[in-house]
Amino acid sequence: MYMKNQPTILFVSTEVFPFAKTGGLADVSSFLPKSLRSQGYDCRIMMPKFKGIEEKYGHRLQLAATFDIEFAGKTFQCDVEYISHNDNMIYFVNNPYYFDRDRIYDYDDEMERFVFFCKAVLESLPLLGFKPDIVHCNDWLTGFVPFFLKTQYRSREFYRSMKSIFTIHALLYQGVFNKNNTKRLLGLDWDYFVENGLDYYDQVNCMKVGILLADVVSTVSPSYAKEISKISPMNIEPLTESLFKRRRNLHGILNGIDLDENNPAVDPRLFANYDARQLRGKAENKRRLQETFGLPVRADVPIVAVISRLEITKGLYLIEKSFHELLKEDLQFVVIGDGIPYYDYLFNNMQKSFPDNMYYSGYSDNMAYKTYAGADLFLMPSYTEACGISQLIGMRYGTVPIIRETGGLRDTVQHYNPQTGEGTGFTFKYASQWVMLDAIRKAIEVYHRKEEWQKLVERVMTLPVGWENSTKSYIELYKNTANIGNGRVIC
Repeated sequence: MYMKNQPTILFVSTEVFPFAKTGGLADVSSFLPKSLRSQGYDCRIMMPKFKGIEEKYGHRLQLAATFDIEFAGKTFQCDVEYISHNDNMIYFVNNPYYFDRDRIYDYDDEMERFVFFCKAVLESLPLLGFKPDIVHCNDWLTGFVPFFLKTQYRSREFYRSMKSIFTIHALLYQGVFNKNNTKRLLGLDWDYFVENGLDYYDQVNCMKVGILLADVVSTVSPSYAKEISKISPMNIEPLTESLFKRRRNLHGILNGIDLDENNPAVDPRLFANYDARQLRGKAENKRRLQETFGLPVRADVPIVAVISRLEITKGLYLIEKSFHELLKEDLQFVVIGDGIPYYDYLFNNMQKSFPDNMYYSGYSDNMAYKTYAGADLFLMPSYTEACGISQLIGMRYGTVPIIRETGGLRDTVQHYNPQTGEGTGFTFKYASQWVMLDAIRKAIEVYHRKEEWQKLVERVMTLPVGWENSTKSYIELYKNTANIGNGRVIC
C-alpha cells in the first residue's frame, strides 16, 4: 500500500537494471525506486524500449497506452508498455525508429533520439492515469524534461504543479550538440537559448539545460556536489558556473547498493558463499579464482583487483605509470573491465610481461562478482568519481578498498589507522603513482597481520552500504521539492 499525502515520483532514466546497463546509473535507477516503494512511496520508472527488451521480456509486457506525437516535423506513433519486475513498476517508451537499434548510445542523431524520449515521457503521462508530483531526471539524456516542463507544458493544467529534479551521475558526459538542432527539434531559434542563458559556447548542452531549468539539482555524493560547484583556478569544468548558480538547490546524496542483489551469503555467481561471521568461503573463492585465472595458488599473497570501465577518469594512468614497480611487489593483480582500446592494449601487455602475478579480462557480470569475492584488496584510483558503486560492492564482499580521496570515494571510505584500528580502507590524496604505491604497500603490510586484517574485513562487510540511509535523504529531498513554489515560465 502506498502512503497517503506523500509525493509521487516518476524516475526517468535511459538505463535500468536488468533491462539496459552500461554503468552504475542502471543500478541506481532500479534499486533506489525499489527502496522507495518498500517505504510506501508510489515511485515508477520510465525508460526507452531498447532492442533486446522485447526478446527477453516481451511475454510479460502489457500495453498501457498508444498515442501520436508531433516531433521534428513528423508524426510518430508511440506505445508505452509496462512490466512489474523486482518490486518495481517500469514503463517503456516504444518507438522502433529511435530505439530499436543495435547499441543503446552513440548515433549521429543522439540529440534527436533523447529529446524525443523526453517529450514522449511527458506526453504519455495523462494517458497512463499517473500524475507524478515529481519527475526525477537522470543525466543529460533526460535534460530536456525540465525544459519542456518549464516551457511548452507549464501552461497545461495537468503539468502545472509538477516539479523536476535533475541528478548528475556522470558530469563527463554532457550531451553537447550543434545549435542548428534547436529549430528542427524544438521549433525555437538559437536567439531564444542565448537570451535565456542556455547557450554553451555556441552549442546546445543538454546537461546545462537540465541543471538550469530543473527545480532542484542533485548529484550522488556530498563531496562531489562541493567539488563541481566550487569556482577556483583548479576547477576548469565549464559547467561549474552553472552549478555555482544553483548551489542553494544543489544536493549531494550518496548512492547505495541493493543488499539482496549483492549478498555473498547467497550469491549464485560465486564459487562458494560466505558472510562476515564465517569467512572460509572467501578463502575458497580466492583459491578458485587463482586457479581460474592461471595464477599461482597461494593463500599468503594478496590479490589486488580493479573492476572498472577502462577510461582516463578512472585514474588508470596511475597504474600505467607505476605497474613495473607495482608488479615487483609480492601480490597478484587482476583487472576486469571494458572501455578505451588503449587500456585493453596496455593490460594485455602487462599480463604478457608478468604472467605469474597479473590477469586481465573484459567485463562480465559473472567474472566481476567472482573477483569481488576472491580478491583481498580493491583498487579505485579515480581522478574524479561522483560516487562510485564498485567500492561499495567490494566492501560488501569483504574486499578492502584502496581509493583516491575524491568525490564519493572520500565519503564512503575512511582511512584505516593501524594504531587505533579505526577506518574502513586505505586512501591517498594526490593523483601521483608514488602516493598510490605507498597506499598499496601500507595495505599489504596490514594484510600480513592476519588477526588485524580479519577484523578489518569483518568491519567492511557489515558497513551500512545499502539504500536505507540514502532513501531517507531522497524522501526528504522529494518532500522539500514538492513544496517549492511554481518555477518561472521562460517561454
